Amino acid sequence: MGTIASARFTGSQQQCKAYLRTITGHYVYILKRPDGRPFYVGKGVGDRVFSHENEARHPNDWRSNAYKLNVIRAIWRSSQSIIYEIHHITDDEPEAYARESLLIEFFKRLHEGGPLTNLAPGGGSTSGMAPLSRERHSATLGGVPDDNPERATLNGFVLGIARMKSVVIKPISQFTPRPTQRYPGKSMGLTLRQAAALVASAAVNGITMDDACEVPRRLQVEDVQGYIENGVSCDILTSGTASVIPAGDPANERFLLTAEQSRKVIGHIGLRKCADLGVVASRTAKT
Repeated sequence: MGTIASARFTGSQQQCKAYLRTITGHYVYILKRPDGRPFYVGKGVGDRVFSHENEARHPNDWRSNAYKLNVIRAIWRSSQSIIYEIHHITDDEPEAYARESLLIEFFKRLHEGGPLTNLAPGGGSTSGMAPLSRERHSATLGGVPDDNPERATLNGFVLGIARMKSVVIKPISQFTPRPTQRYPGKSMGLTLRQAAALVASAAVNGITMDDACEVPRRLQVEDVQGYIENGVSCDILTSGTASVIPAGDPANERFLLTAEQSRKVIGHIGLRKCADLGVVASRTAKT
């Protein structure tokens, strides 16, 4: 896609508040990381653009966009600030929704290889994997059926973190989690699949990996609940990448990582990708 029009306003939160007092109607905004890369596109009126930082001050729940909140908190942890951009102003709401969709398509979301944490493609929708099709997700991960949208949703998110040939997250509604156990007599190291599984769960659950941390085995992407699949869970324990806190329901197990173990996992995925997901602070990602 080509270029997009320049912004009407770019600046700090306080500067943005002053600017919004001078306009009326609907606006399309972009929240940017301190390095200028966008992480969220939205449409609003009044003080809507500031609601995301307010939301990040409270704990995550299944209704929240954890990826977006992670990025905001990572920016705070690095003692930096969000850059606010008002991109478009109009009295016509459909026009605002159309511009929002255009910007999301232009920048692309995390699972599409872009920097945006938006769950939906814009235009007033609240969920959806467009423009990546279910068929493309199915073909990518070794024959996932076209009629299995839960698998497609989980696969799409994981593929946005790292490319691999087989899934590491499975829907709870379709598979049965087993207790994580160390493989007897087996020796192995940390793999990309293990690292991707841990980072995926940390991102969804709002866990920071700048230091020692606990990463849940259970996670939810959009409206699909899943868990780190049985084989990868056992690999994580066998490789010494993490220890496991048992639970009555294996899906509720938690992986306990030391600061050094967290560093190795982040190294496998890359600092920039982990910063995009908000599991490490932006300042950390620059080093």
